[in-house]
Amino acid sequence: MQQSFRFGVATADHQCEAYAGQDDIRDVWERVRGLTPRGRATDFWNRYREDVDLAKNLGCRAFRLSLAWARLEPEPNAWNDEAFAHYRDVLKYLRDAQMTTVVTLHHNTWPLHVQAAGNGAGMLDAAFPARMGAYASEVAKRLGDLIDYYVTLNEPNQLVYGFIKGFWMRDYPVPPGLEPFATSEQQMDAVLTLIPNLFRAHAQARAAIRSAQPAAKVGANPLVLGLPRWLQRIVDRNATHLKSPEQARRQAGRLSQSFILDSGAVDISIAQVTMTQARMDDTLFSEPYFIAHLAALHAVSLTVPEDLETWKVRVAVIEDTPAAAKAGGRFPAAALNFYLEISAAVDALRVGKVDLVFDDDVLLQQYVSPGYELTPLPGNDQPFAVAMALGSRALLNAVDRALRDFKKGNPNLPQTHNRKTIADIGKPRSAGNALGASNEVPDLDKSLQAIRKRGVLRVGIHPGVEGLCVSDGAGDYSGLEPNLARCIAKYILRSDDAKVRFVPVSGKRRLGATRSLLGLLDGFRKSFGMFGTLLGTNWWNLGMSGKLPPFLCPPQCIGALDYVGLDYYWGIPSFWPGELHRLAAAAECRYATAPVWPNVLDAILREAQVQFPGKPIIVIENGCVTSADGFSRANYLNAHIREVERALHRGVPIKAYLCWSITSNREWGLPFDDNSDFGLYHIDLDRDPNLLRVPTEASARYAQIIAQGSDLHVFE
Repeated sequence: MQQSFRFGVATADHQCEAYAGQDDIRDVWERVRGLTPRGRATDFWNRYREDVDLAKNLGCRAFRLSLAWARLEPEPNAWNDEAFAHYRDVLKYLRDAQMTTVVTLHHNTWPLHVQAAGNGAGMLDAAFPARMGAYASEVAKRLGDLIDYYVTLNEPNQLVYGFIKGFWMRDYPVPPGLEPFATSEQQMDAVLTLIPNLFRAHAQARAAIRSAQPAAKVGANPLVLGLPRWLQRIVDRNATHLKSPEQARRQAGRLSQSFILDSGAVDISIAQVTMTQARMDDTLFSEPYFIAHLAALHAVSLTVPEDLETWKVRVAVIEDTPAAAKAGGRFPAAALNFYLEISAAVDALRVGKVDLVFDDDVLLQQYVSPGYELTPLPGNDQPFAVAMALGSRALLNAVDRALRDFKKGNPNLPQTHNRKTIADIGKPRSAGNALGASNEVPDLDKSLQAIRKRGVLRVGIHPGVEGLCVSDGAGDYSGLEPNLARCIAKYILRSDDAKVRFVPVSGKRRLGATRSLLGLLDGFRKSFGMFGTLLGTNWWNLGMSGKLPPFLCPPQCIGALDYVGLDYYWGIPSFWPGELHRLAAAAECRYATAPVWPNVLDAILREAQVQFPGKPIIVIENGCVTSADGFSRANYLNAHIREVERALHRGVPIKAYLCWSITSNREWGLPFDDNSDFGLYHIDLDRDPNLLRVPTEASARYAQIIAQGSDLHVFE
């Protein structure tokens, strides 16, 4: 490879630095949404020397980190000298290690006072670019002599998803989020304010940095999706040919509104359905109404060991349940036996075909009897939620509203309000805008109208679980779930004697009963939503290269970059809607099932060279979770670095490739598991109090690639 080319690694402040009592916007977001808090994270704040040394030993000559804006400016215009001194120590240690330093100013998080500005407008506030510029200026003056490359805004094209969400999404993917009742037009209005504001913020930050450090190199790192290039050109046309904001607003409906509503045998299912990320592909879920826990039902003579990983036991699980998905990881040495119904699994236990049944405690409790007991197992909570068809936004809002009212009369239920957004916090709302401020849910679609026209709410239930749902033998049902159904019916039908039609469901029908054959088109509908608007484009680079209309990228911002940065993780070589739909997995943080397409990276890099002639290029982020789409992390690195090598041989001026990330980290509120671990060095964030950095196959492979980077045989 070229002598000037550098391999490197990366970290990020919120994902790696321990929480120290100073909230940033993500700390609040994770808290109110019930996500995994960062806690100690990797303790990079105190252990940065250790991680820099690990990178140096791999052969890395570049290191990316981000600065915690909330630490540096805890109050408006009040700068924390100690925090600046700390980052100076970090950068000095990197300089002594002969590392090129890449520093991000705004890494998907910002101070609460920045969000509060403009009556809670945050990044939508007209003064946000000036605030970003003042922050960048302070950093450049105090630390600029130790910074080689600046990243102003991390993945700016992803920040729009704090203001708009797909019709299949329950929540806004990132902060700050708008109110649940925001219409498609209101969401796009926010996006049309945000995009030019981000361009202005970047341009003002760059000007401030270069005023203090004239030789500074400033850019950003949009996230690029890998699409067939002909398709990417068609998608880009959505952005480059927009004539007016009104045209963009009309496009927004494709993403946030489902114009053809699905309707199955039931309107909603309240049938002990566990809400999981994977199930959100096909289902909308309410807030949780009950929290179950994983447990094992077994004979009293059987002792459950603390170490389940080496336990050679016969385990019964129910097909297509969250417990079944977890069983292989929980009992890796066990023999798994799959059953269609829990009663069949228990029968197998009683006749000695299996040693235990693994499922939710509330479902297994009814089978405890003399000679059999229930042992709770450690693990994540299993939230039961109301399920309904994708796109039923009005119905979802009504169910959540009724559920909150129901919880007020049942204080023992989990008081989870995880549709909260930053917009709900510390900001007054007009009556009718905030969830719970008014009894009336606006008709964002026709899902409520259809139920009211019919005059009866159809509810899927799963009887037989004491306390949750049991039959009286005469056609009626009692328990938490039927009572909740009646409460929801009263709210939707606006009557104390509202009619409910209970439909018993079991197995896959607990979810499937809410859907029809229209569900077969989900892949196409999502793909059209994602790539039928300007949001499916790399609008950041289109703007920087002067190809966006002025209402999106102000003319004074065009070309305001000193290098071209990009992040690349996922892609698809095929146009089929089912393939396009797989990209949604990455957007929804299901990285282990996201599609991997290394071969397009060479083309992406060559296109960047054409788009910005004479500008150096840096791959700011590229990396993989433990495995994805058949690629181990080590093989993923091999395949993608091979494409970087090819682009270099074609004369593309690539200055660096940075692997995300040097260690495991707290990946934006996700549970820590193989789906969220990008680390070259593994840290058991939940169970190892010492946070030991453990080498992996990927770290060894990366070291080999770096050592022999100019020798193509290493990539075979």
